[in-house]
Amino acid sequence: MKANFNFKLGALFAILAVALLVPALAQAKGEMEKQLKEMKEQILKPMKLAPDKDKAFMAVDDKYAAERQKIIAGLKKSQADLKTALAAEKPDPAKIGTLVCDLTAGQDKLFASFKSQRDEELALLTPVQQGKYLLSMSEWRHQMMEKCMKEEAGKTKETPGEKK
Repeated sequence: MKANFNFKLGALFAILAVALLVPALAQAKGEMEKQLKEMKEQILKPMKLAPDKDKAFMAVDDKYAAERQKIIAGLKKSQADLKTALAAEKPDPAKIGTLVCDLTAGQDKLFASFKSQRDEELALLTPVQQGKYLLSMSEWRHQMMEKCMKEEAGKTKETPGEKK
């Protein structure tokens, strides 16, 4: 039950990241990745992992970060294509249906990459280390979600047809 909750929390973070931040990912990606890597190093340091496990743990992180860059690029393209198709004078329902499928498939790939990364990371840890790691990462994700939501709330949004 708790593992399911942690997965849902991670998935929620991923959904919010995709839904709210895809346009801003390119700018914030480097900073967020750096913060995440530093956070993981801080979490792992007191666990005193063997050097080979520590190296393997960080390699998992690098592997999935690279994979997600490709997935996010695909999501950006899918969103742009869908936006263009919807903006047409007479949108083609069949084309839009295909584009919606492409977008949701990309989101599914993104969620699966987070789950796979988590599973590979946990496999390198003892049960006690797993618990500490999951709680620490959940706290970090919560802090990042709050930060993103505050930044988003601080922006003034212009609705279509509205002038500032």
